[in-house]
Amino acid sequence: MTLTDPLFILYGSATGNAEHIAKTLAESATAAGHYKNVICCELNDYKKQCLKYWEQEPKDSYYGVLIVTSTTGNGDAPENASRFVRFIKRNTSAKDLFAFCKFGVLALGDTNYDQFCAAGKLVDRKLAELGGKRI
Repeated sequence: MTLTDPLFILYGSATGNAEHIAKTLAESATAAGHYKNVICCELNDYKKQCLKYWEQEPKDSYYGVLIVTSTTGNGDAPENASRFVRFIKRNTSAKDLFAFCKFGVLALGDTNYDQFCAAGKLVDRKLAELGGKRI
């Protein structure tokens, strides 16, 4: 069975590791043929690539959203994920924005830092608070 709604694989990457993982996952998902469309992009491209889908009911039962993000040494999201993180942290974001989404977060980090995987943990928590279901 091929799903008609896209699978979203978004990444926040400071050194390229998260980007490489996300693109490899997108290639694998495309090759497997379970999705008609796989959208892989930086987290900051969410508005241009994803919102038009997330704000409407899917044709299938849900949208699949996979986020791969690293964390900077200060515990922040990488630059190419910062707008997305600010967006989901806002009090004005729709409380049901991810109601039609099932999501997973792959948080990358360095155990030498005090804020280990902080960006990924924040994204995971906020997506659940905004109505998403963890898979």
